[in-house]
Amino acid sequence: MNEKERHLSYSQINGYMVCPLKYRFNYIDGLEPEFTPSALQFGHAIHSGIQAFLQSALEADPLQPDQLVDIYRQEWTRSDGLPIRYSSRESENSLLSTAKEMFGLFVEKHDSHIEVIAVEEEFTLDLSAFIHDYPGELPSFKGYIDAILKNGSTALVDYKTSARKPNGDVNATQLVAYSLGSQAIGYDPNELDFRYDYLTKTAKPELIPYQVSIDDNDRRRFLKTVARVWKAIQTGVFYPNPSYLCGSCGYQRHCKDW
Repeated sequence: MNEKERHLSYSQINGYMVCPLKYRFNYIDGLEPEFTPSALQFGHAIHSGIQAFLQSALEADPLQPDQLVDIYRQEWTRSDGLPIRYSSRESENSLLSTAKEMFGLFVEKHDSHIEVIAVEEEFTLDLSAFIHDYPGELPSFKGYIDAILKNGSTALVDYKTSARKPNGDVNATQLVAYSLGSQAIGYDPNELDFRYDYLTKTAKPELIPYQVSIDDNDRRRFLKTVARVWKAIQTGVFYPNPSYLCGSCGYQRHCKDW
């Protein structure tokens, strides 16, 4: 990691916890993956369309579904020159068809009475102001909050694409991280609602809101995790963590050669 740009993000923390060796290949060694999984590319492209729609709604000139599809097409071509690897049930055309349905559903479900307060709001958190017992220097923590919406109460929302409906085992850690980030942009996290909005890639796509409860103890545990992960990174603790995710990992050759 470039010392001049040293910081942590939720993606980095989660990436290390999923597979420390993959973290090293990506963030330390700067190795190029062999391919981009179609699910990752699809998620990025859908997210870009949602971001554009919310920004247009904030500006009181909402985009239409076909305009979001155009944004999706543009983003789909931005795979950094890497080949896209599809699952056995997917193709470029099938995913485009799913994207069209998703955007139509998203625009249809959007409540025009909801006030869009912020879109892709960047935050930078001084970790040393929250973690007081770390023996060394801590990096800053950076991120982008997908949206802050107001409809009576104010909600911090993160948008997800998912192959299936969410269940009771939803991991709220990203929203816990962003609840900390909300403080850096002037919000009291105890006065916010937090939820994921899932767009499912099911036969008939659905838009499913999933609200989670977050308190100070959740934030304390997350900060403790961040400190431990950062210490492990600094001391060079990198190892493979085989799982079902290995099949969609672009660093398989590097892993075998490790």
